[in-house]
Amino acid sequence: MSSDNGSQKPRSKIAFAVIRMPDGKEHEIPLPAKTFSSGREGYYAQIPGFVYEDEVYGGQIQIWKKSKKSS
Repeated sequence: MSSDNGSQKPRSKIAFAVIRMPDGKEHEIPLPAKTFSSGREGYYAQIPGFVYEDEVYGGQIQIWKKSKKSS
């Protein structure tokens, strides 16, 4: 049983990134929500390997909320 008082964050947040290769093929990457070690909140994923022009590619995607600059 849970109460919805408006201050709770959604249990599951996910963003999607689309990588479009030069030949037009697209790879959609799910980015689960993450709290980074810095305390910033955002989204992160390891990119599973995929083949493009007989080469295997992989990597990471991370995005985070920008903090406001202090004056």
